[in-house]
Amino acid sequence: MTSPPENIMVKCPQCGKVYEDWYRPSVNLMLDDFDEDYIEQCSNATCPACGHKVKIGILVVDKEGTFVLPKR
Repeated sequence: MTSPPENIMVKCPQCGKVYEDWYRPSVNLMLDDFDEDYIEQCSNATCPACGHKVKIGILVVDKEGTFVLPKR
């Protein structure tokens, strides 16, 4: 099952700005047909002040049923 989106607060490690964003703790590609761009959106937060991308750990189950972590 793909988990529902969750709102999170993120503190940018580059500039210190605190902002709200979202992510999905897990994505199951056996059940949902999300593309690479969407997985990128689910697993990253981009600081609105400086543009720094913060990686957020999520769990992905690929189409073959293998548990993987998104590319970093």
